Amino acid sequence: MRRNKEKEAEAPFEKYKDILYRIAFSNMKSKADAEDVVQEAFCRYLKAEPAFENENHEKAWFIRVVINICYDIQKSAWFSRTVAFDEVPESEMEHFKLPFVEEDETLWHVMALPTAYRNPLYLFYYEDYSIKEIAQIMELGEGTVKTRLRRGREMVKERILYGTGGKDRSLMDKASKEGGKDAD
Repeated sequence: MRRNKEKEAEAPFEKYKDILYRIAFSNMKSKADAEDVVQEAFCRYLKAEPAFENENHEKAWFIRVVINICYDIQKSAWFSRTVAFDEVPESEMEHFKLPFVEEDETLWHVMALPTAYRNPLYLFYYEDYSIKEIAQIMELGEGTVKTRLRRGREMVKERILYGTGGKDRSLMDKASKEGGKDAD
């Protein structure tokens, strides 16, 4: 009896561990932090034992929990006092490989965006979610998701064309102000 319950608990882990790790990694920018986030998400699943309508609902629940855990960690005092990924010397970053992704310089630009824009762009372009699905997962309106995708694309374009200074700085400042307003 106990063995069946353990196998039931392992099934979602096997199904979703890769996508949840990628989402956590895109937010945390650290392998260890991403692994901690995924572990915490499955611990919450085991504690809450939620009932799901279907597999899509289950997957969306896990993604939402992972994103929320990332937000919580990023707001913590501990996280604000540690060295950010952006502050790692570029010489060390060149040997760093993103899990599950071929070389993709655009992903680095997406990962550097504020979370309000990073998550919709990542889910849309790298995990192939529709705008409607992203809106449900992130508990936002479809119009808000479309706006964040458009603004996020503009910011990535500015980063690619002009680097992180100049025109890009005004977009990033605007994004951080707006991201704080309606982001989770």
